[in-house]
Amino acid sequence: MSSIGPVPMPVVVILLGALLAMVVAHLWPRRKGEATPPSAASMVLDMLLIGLLCGRISFVVLNFGLYRQAPWSILQIADGGYHLVVVLAAGLLWGLWRLRPWRVLRVPMLAGALLGVTFWAGGSHLLAVWQQQRMPLPAVQVVDLQGRSIDLQQFRGAPVVLNLWASWCGPCRREMPVLAAAQQAHTGVQFVFLNQGETADEVREFIAAERLALGNLLLDDSASASTALGVQAYPSTLFFDKDGRLRELHLGELTAAGLEHKLRRLR
Repeated sequence: MSSIGPVPMPVVVILLGALLAMVVAHLWPRRKGEATPPSAASMVLDMLLIGLLCGRISFVVLNFGLYRQAPWSILQIADGGYHLVVVLAAGLLWGLWRLRPWRVLRVPMLAGALLGVTFWAGGSHLLAVWQQQRMPLPAVQVVDLQGRSIDLQQFRGAPVVLNLWASWCGPCRREMPVLAAAQQAHTGVQFVFLNQGETADEVREFIAAERLALGNLLLDDSASASTALGVQAYPSTLFFDKDGRLRELHLGELTAAGLEHKLRRLR
């Protein structure tokens, strides 16, 4: 399973962890006669939002060179560009500062946050293990633009970035130059551009109009790869290690910085 509808599973795990933290903080028993403090659940949510904001800012600052060509892409928060350590540290520090006048909230709020982070970490690990076992590089037959049959398994032996796309998909069109540039820069990684459900003529027309130079441009007219991988939205970019095990799945448009971050973790 790669998603629930259009929502990627890693995002689902984060949301469930945040919800669990808020519920624990809200239901934590309090002694009678205590003054009514602010909502512990809302403070846990604030910790998450502050942490994500700081984690995003730190990532953008350290990778600003990659954002300089397209500054608007800074706002594409779904590209995965966050520093986890900064997210956790900023959220915790803000929570401790906010709790100064409310000692009674310290235990429920920190307990809820700890349980939420533990759930997220454990859930993310289990999801990664499940995806590695159940979503390997698919053994499907596709064709190149000359009509020659290609088995995706032939790309095993080196890291693979498998991009599932279609020319009618706006985000696919926008991210294609980013992926094309990365293919030129990372020769040790095999980028495979697998079109879903379109004809060779449609793909040729798109490539010519966009003036793209792509290696491993393949056609999957029956979208068999999407079916095998359980992908329900485009673009979807899957990162496999040299043994064909899935290391990361990204649903939606990738920025240059987000892609570089994922490629570093693939090695």
